[in-house]
Amino acid sequence: MLKLSLCMIVRDEEANLERCVRSTQGVVDEVCVLDTGSQDRTLELAQRLGARVARAEWSGDFAAARNASLALATGDWILVLDADEELDLTELAAEELRARLIAFASGAPERAGRVRVRNRLDAGDTSEADIVRFFRRDSRGCFEGRIHEQWTLAGELPPRADTGIFLVHHGYACLALERRGKLARNLALLASEVEARPEDGYAWYQYGRTLSAAGQSADALCALETALGLASDRDDWAIHALELGGLALRALGRFEQARGLVEGALELAHERTDTRFLAALLALDCGDVQAAEAGFRTCLAQGPARAGVERSAAAGGWAAAYNLAVICEHTGRAEEAAALYRSALAQRPDEPLSAAGLERLGGPLPRAPAIR
Repeated sequence: MLKLSLCMIVRDEEANLERCVRSTQGVVDEVCVLDTGSQDRTLELAQRLGARVARAEWSGDFAAARNASLALATGDWILVLDADEELDLTELAAEELRARLIAFASGAPERAGRVRVRNRLDAGDTSEADIVRFFRRDSRGCFEGRIHEQWTLAGELPPRADTGIFLVHHGYACLALERRGKLARNLALLASEVEARPEDGYAWYQYGRTLSAAGQSADALCALETALGLASDRDDWAIHALELGGLALRALGRFEQARGLVEGALELAHERTDTRFLAALLALDCGDVQAAEAGFRTCLAQGPARAGVERSAAAGGWAAAYNLAVICEHTGRAEEAAALYRSALAQRPDEPLSAAGLERLGGPLPRAPAIR
């Protein structure tokens, strides 16, 4: 029987660590925790949970810390989690999750296993991404990259496949002050990374993505253009880089250029709902209501994207229904608008704009709201 190790790097995670480790009970055979300088009770808690614990000084390099955590493991295969994550046990019990991992490991040992990460965002929204988190312990393998580190085997990205395992990530819903601190840290690390590895398109993509999250749209656009210039056909992050480039152009008021970029991307990824949703928003920005309506209707028909790089559940759900409802309200189709507002509220009951739309339609129709 294969032995499975959980490997983690932590710092000041006493609020999250137990939830994470408890979720892996019955799935992994050992827990390995590398602490990079906690000032709270993280180390004490890890030891109480039965983890193998070691300390290391933080060097500003996530890959180095990850690799040090792997050195603690004695298992045949490694599962990597962060403390603000947990295995999703809502659909499969621990023994079923373990069986899936064992079956994956036994099937093709050269593959790296992707897990589906479900990100919990502010105000009840969610997004998903498929990320490599499960791989065979191998002396040829290591993580590379100061941040947004990737597992490599003999210096190359190994073949990847889905494990059928799901994680829940709580970190994006952290307090605003904590988010700002992480953004500043990540930007500094990514600036160092692209300086040290200027030919690494993935590093440039992550830099552009983080600049975009920080509201630095012009700089984000430059970084994303560099990333796309270095991308190859096998880089699944490239479509997200194109979307982020469109959002950066939109933030800079360059709507026609943004629309052209995203509609070009849509020709390459016509089944990706997130790209179509953004194309519909940009059609509205450019005054093409007919194209926007058709786009949002297609988003609802397709539903949220089910695989690939990071994607939003809202694009094929409540947000598409809401924006389509606003178009119907603007164009005098009150009954259809009300039905769409109800659909949006059924998916996200606490969404205030859809509730306000229904309230407006309960009486004389006033001036309709702006599109979101």
